[in-house]
Parts: sequence; structure tokens; C-alpha cells
Amino acid sequence: MHLPPAISRLGAALRLALTRALDPIAATLLRLAAPWERLPVPAQVAIAFPSLSVILFLFHLGPLGQPLVRAIFYGVFWSILATPAIVVATQNELRKRERRDRSQEPHQR
Repeated sequence: MHLPPAISRLGAALRLALTRALDPIAATLLRLAAPWERLPVPAQVAIAFPSLSVILFLFHLGPLGQPLVRAIFYGVFWSILATPAIVVATQNELRKRERRDRSQEPHQR
């Protein structure tokens, strides 16, 4: 489907405005994530597992309306699965960001 030029320009202007609005937010979030990414893996696990257990317990107890014992079980069960997923994703993002920063370094000189 071909869009009229005015609509295309409006779309480009909207994308530019969104980029300008969201870039500072993204930069702030990346600065906040950096200390978490720099933690050693055992520390990330030690922080993520209990936090996820409590959050998932409360989620199963409240919105999902599970009985107390089942909510405890589900909170622990899903945190056992979610903790490695979060830690692996964190490590992958750190590696990806470091690789991107290294590839941009020579261009900045």
C-alpha cells in the first residue's frame, strides 16, 4: 500500500519525536541496569531467587486466587525457572552491549 507523501512525512516526524522523547528514558534505564549487570552471577542468583519467589507467591495468592500452600509452591517453582532465565538474559545483554561498544570504539577516534 502506497501512502501519500504528507502521511509519510507525518509518520517520519512522529518517529523522530518518539525517538527524541524515549532516548533519554532508555539511557537512564541502561545506567540503572549497569550495576545489576556487573554483579557476579552468584550475587544475581542470590538477589533474584528470593525476590522472584515473593513476587510470584503474591501474584499467585492475589490475582490468581490460589490457596496459600499452592501459592507458596508456585512461587518457589516458577522462581526456580525464572531465575536462570533472568541471569542468562542479563549476561547476554551485557555481552551484546560490550561487543557493540567495542565495535563503535574505533569509529569514535
